[in-house]
Amino acid sequence: MEKWSPKLAIGQAHSKLILIGEHAVVYGAPAIALPFQAASVRVEITPLVGEVLFDSIFFQGILEDMPTKMKGLVHCIKAACQQLNQPVRHFKIKLISTIPIGRGLGSSAAIAVALVRGLFRFFNQPLSREMLIPLVDLAEQYAHGSPSGIDREATTSDHPIWFAKDEPTELVDVARPFYLIVGDTGRIGDTRAAVGHVRQLYQQYPNQTKVKIDQLTRLTVEARQHMMSGKLTKLGITLNLAQHELEALGVSDASLDHYITAAREAGALGAKLTGGGRGGCMIALADTLELARTIQQTLDDAGAAQTWQCAIKDGVCNYESQSSSAY
Repeated sequence: MEKWSPKLAIGQAHSKLILIGEHAVVYGAPAIALPFQAASVRVEITPLVGEVLFDSIFFQGILEDMPTKMKGLVHCIKAACQQLNQPVRHFKIKLISTIPIGRGLGSSAAIAVALVRGLFRFFNQPLSREMLIPLVDLAEQYAHGSPSGIDREATTSDHPIWFAKDEPTELVDVARPFYLIVGDTGRIGDTRAAVGHVRQLYQQYPNQTKVKIDQLTRLTVEARQHMMSGKLTKLGITLNLAQHELEALGVSDASLDHYITAAREAGALGAKLTGGGRGGCMIALADTLELARTIQQTLDDAGAAQTWQCAIKDGVCNYESQSSSAY
C-alpha cells in the first residue's frame, strides 16, 4: 500500500572541505574533512500524480530523461523507493543547491544525502545511518567511480572528521578556533581524471609515488596533532607541505597555484588545494578574523570566482561570509 504525504517533505545536506589527505585517502591513508555549511543542498518533495518530475538548474523533466551525468541520482532515487517499498511515481523533486558543481566540495554526495532524507520523510519512514550510507554510495559510484567514502561521511557530519577507508570515522578535537578561507577558481575540476592520473603514476613509478603518498599520510597525522594542541602556525606549515606533495603528484594546476600564492602573500598561515584538484577550490588558514578578511579580499581581488570565510570553533564549522561575486 502506498504511503505518501500530502505535504511538502524537505531533505537537506551541507557540503564539505578536505583539510588534508586528499588523493592519499584513495589508498587507505587517513584524511581530515570538515563540514562546510556555507554551501548546501535543499530538496523539496511534493505529491504529483503520474511520473516523477525533477526540477533543478541542471535538468527539468521526468526522471527517466535525466542526462547521463545525473544517472547516479536516478539509481539512488529508485533504490530508496525500493527500500521504502514504494513505486517510483507520484511525486515531484525540486533541487535547490548553492554548492558549485565540480569544485571538490562534495556536491554529488550532498545532493544524494538530501534526496534520501527527503524521500524517507515524504513517505513518513525513519532513516537510519545504516540505510543512508549504501544509498549515497550508489550515487557516488556513478559520479566518481570508486569513491573513498569521505564525501559521504563529511556531508553527514557536523564536526571535523578523521576518515580512513574501511575504518570507523572519528571526530577531530580542535583546541583553538581557526579560520578557513575558501577560494573558487571558477573551473570545474575532474576528480575522476585526477585520481586516475595518480593511479597511473603508481603503476609507472610505484616507489616514487608511494613516497609521496606516505608523506601525505605523515602530514595528515601531524595536522591532527596540531589541531588538537592548537598549534596553528605548525598546522599552516603542514598544509603548505601537503600542497607541495600534491603539486608533485600533478593534481594542482596554474589557477589553483595562483590563488594559493596570493593567499600566502596576504599572510595565510598555510594554503593548499582542497578536493580532487585540477580546478575546483583552494583553502587558506588564518588565526584571526582580521587576517581571514584580508585573505578573502585578496582572493576576490585576484579574480576568484567566489570566496567564503568560515570559522572552526568548538569543533563546528561556522559560516561567516561570502564574497559579493558569489556563484
